[in-house]
Amino acid sequence: MHGRFNLKGRAVLNRGDKKIHVRIEKGSKLTLKDVLKKIKEIQAANPDLDVFFDGDEYAICSRPLKKDSTAAEVGHRSRK
Repeated sequence: MHGRFNLKGRAVLNRGDKKIHVRIEKGSKLTLKDVLKKIKEIQAANPDLDVFFDGDEYAICSRPLKKDSTAAEVGHRSRK
């Protein structure tokens, strides 16, 4: 990787349901490809989370995946 991920904030900061995993230093030489690779790594390790880049925080963040209640209801309908 061409830049650096600041891992000091890893899994420490929580803002409501949002968790900051990795802060990215402004002016970093990281490419979009580097950031997307890191997002995929975090997503693979945490399949129950929605992992995304937050431009306001300049960080890779996550929040719990929302359960789709309609899908659960459809799965429990009886067949005629």
